[in-house]
Amino acid sequence: MEEMSTKLLSINYDGPALECGEMAVEDLAPALLAMGKLFEEANRVINGEKSNLSVRVRAGFVRGSFEVELHLLQGWVSYAKDLLVGQDATALAALCAFLGISGKDVTIGLFKLLKLARGRQPKRAHILEDGNVELEFPYEDGEENKIIAPRQTVALFRDLKVRKAAAAAIKPLEKEGINTISVRQTGEKKEKAEAVVSKADIISFRPPESVDSLIISSPSTVAFSIVNLSFDADHKWKLSDGQNVVWASIEDETFINSVNRNEVSFTKGDILVCDVVVQQWQTDTGLKTETRIIKVKQHRHPSMRQIDLPFE
Repeated sequence: MEEMSTKLLSINYDGPALECGEMAVEDLAPALLAMGKLFEEANRVINGEKSNLSVRVRAGFVRGSFEVELHLLQGWVSYAKDLLVGQDATALAALCAFLGISGKDVTIGLFKLLKLARGRQPKRAHILEDGNVELEFPYEDGEENKIIAPRQTVALFRDLKVRKAAAAAIKPLEKEGINTISVRQTGEKKEKAEAVVSKADIISFRPPESVDSLIISSPSTVAFSIVNLSFDADHKWKLSDGQNVVWASIEDETFINSVNRNEVSFTKGDILVCDVVVQQWQTDTGLKTETRIIKVKQHRHPSMRQIDLPFE
């Protein structure tokens, strides 16, 4: 059985360029899509697969600025909501609180943590006895060095998809004449909004550069036939192991120097017996595999083939 929670939020774009209550669609549409993506990704991080979230847009108007409403609809397997957030709160309210849009029980949500971090990455993280996380940042210009935040807020802070969506959601601030973006519960006064982002905060919302994660690094000895060799500086050769064709980087300097000095000649059917390291990385776009030739142990020509005899 699925339960449904709903919440209305108002997003206000303010500045001299919006005094007439109009906003360029090329600025608004990507920002709204990103804001919806932010809520969906945050729901994934906080609530996992037990919950699904859809975001719809309603028109709104506040004199002297441009405003739209987001209608959040969250579906739940009924028992999961009670297990995760308890009887006294709804999962949707908790989600908004951890984002920093509303909720008095959460001292630091994502928006506030991003502002306090000012684009810095923590150099150390420590889980406290109460379950909160203490983040220690590099000390800069008198800015706070240690920040304590709920583990859910830190989980949002760490998630690259959430961070990219948050950065895209405030992109209209890069336009001249748009000074602030605020998000609040519909019905509250604009001045009471807890999540307010200004031009000065743009640097704080920039996501960190993604770092590929090494999954597997496997050394082995492999025989390759040469499909295509290269004399470029990267020394990437196209090789075949008899079943698969790969691009491999030749890192054996002794072998490369011999090739450059014309001390090695190649003919059709040559075989290279190599010490190889195959590494697989998890990236933003999926799985990446790299093949590195650490040492060329043997260069076998077709003329080296001989008939085996049963010597005693």
